[in-house]
Amino acid sequence: MICQNRLLALVECMCTYRYLKCIYINMLNMDLQNEENNKILIRHQKVKLPRTGRNSVKYKGDWNNLPDLLLENIFSFLDIGAKHNASKTCQLWYSTFHLPYSWHTFVFDDTTLTRRKFNYYSGWQYMLDHLRVQLCLQSIGRCIKVLVFKPITNFYNLYEFMNMISFYAEHGQGIGSRISTLQYTFPCNMATSRIDESVLYGTGGLYLGKLLEALKRLMGNLPSLERLELIDLMLDNEDAQTLLDQVCFYCCTTLKTLVLVNTTKYLCQLLHPGAFINLQVLVISPQNLGSDLLLMLSQIRLSHLHILQNRYTPIDIEPMDSFDWKHCVKTNATLKVHLRVESTRERQILWQPSSPVSSIIYKSPNMRMTADILNKAIELYSDRLLTFGYLELPKFYQPSSFKERIDTTLVNLIQVCPKLDTLMIREKISTCTLLLISYYGHSLKFLHVRRNAVILRCDWPRQNDWSNEFYQWLKKSSTSYEIVEEEIALSLGLSKWTMLNDRDFKRISPQLYSTYYK
Repeated sequence: MICQNRLLALVECMCTYRYLKCIYINMLNMDLQNEENNKILIRHQKVKLPRTGRNSVKYKGDWNNLPDLLLENIFSFLDIGAKHNASKTCQLWYSTFHLPYSWHTFVFDDTTLTRRKFNYYSGWQYMLDHLRVQLCLQSIGRCIKVLVFKPITNFYNLYEFMNMISFYAEHGQGIGSRISTLQYTFPCNMATSRIDESVLYGTGGLYLGKLLEALKRLMGNLPSLERLELIDLMLDNEDAQTLLDQVCFYCCTTLKTLVLVNTTKYLCQLLHPGAFINLQVLVISPQNLGSDLLLMLSQIRLSHLHILQNRYTPIDIEPMDSFDWKHCVKTNATLKVHLRVESTRERQILWQPSSPVSSIIYKSPNMRMTADILNKAIELYSDRLLTFGYLELPKFYQPSSFKERIDTTLVNLIQVCPKLDTLMIREKISTCTLLLISYYGHSLKFLHVRRNAVILRCDWPRQNDWSNEFYQWLKKSSTSYEIVEEEIALSLGLSKWTMLNDRDFKRISPQLYSTYYK
């Protein structure tokens, strides 16, 4: 009987030991699994090794252990949905989701903070969810520093969102007090399927006047504005005269960058930009520039004046008088004027005689670099020009013959403009022309050239001022892309210089003076 009891006790102890051992092993497996889940690895497709049959995993780094400052910067570039998805990855990324700088930039578009609602006339529509907006502003409204309004067609959502921000700002909630940048773009061709400059709609008028009032109310409640962008408002002249009244009152000393692109559809001089005494950069369309404004800008010591034309800018505009430019330069000798055209169609730039132009940029796939344009730039701005070029990939036929190309005019531009430091070429040129540009461009620092547009040949006739050795060097070096790149790198004083493929050429952003305007 005693032996039987001992046997039963021994069996019971063995069962207990096995049970505890299983629990311990399971706990170890759970710890290992949790430790593996905490590591965010980008795994490639598992490949079985030929001998052992084991799986190999390529380690991509501890993304879950990135510093908070770096994660905050990454999160600031994501939209709301992407931020939410990233926050579900690990605990560190979840905590980064709630850090202030992650919400540095807030972009409002057609689907931001909305819910779907069925309309018998228009079908499913995205309507602004006021409860979501309220919760969002209460949680992150104090962290927003950059507020961007994308072109949207649902003006009711835009109107309500602007009014809600203004309401919280007016009632001392701290929302909007830290916003330093406001960007608003109006879809002025929203009501037509065809792209026609003759059918345009502005923010003001009889039907959209409420939206303009909401915008002015919002701007008046942002006392910390340093950068304001209002693009394609297309206002009536009467509405434009009072557009920035409240901004002038509250941000007279804080505003440093002002972008007013096509504020009016017709010719109308705006005087508000001259009231910001610390303004450094002004981007304005030519129909809103006048002699009185130019006089005011010369008194506030403006550094950079961008005259921008796009597809909606009127064509029948006269340039400023030469006397006004000369007086402006005499008063403000450090002023730099930048001419820029952005359009999908053929559009001529509005030349400003006697103005201190330092850059001329065309951004269009359909505008050609012609000899007339180059000669005009040489005639007017040869002593001050720093940047010249065309952006975007061309969508027109380019001849290969030397007589039909613009190689000689480009080399003349380099020779006559002693301060030119940035040149962007997308048209067809030969390798010999590139060598001549780098040889004569003593102040050239940035030379951007499309590789697909460079012809491998030496088709220049010998000039009188060329020696035999120089001409032989041109002929020999023009026979290879690699040799051309090495010679240009030596001429520019760079360790390496390469021609750009089409993808890299599309990403060009000329640095006119800072990272400000792209």
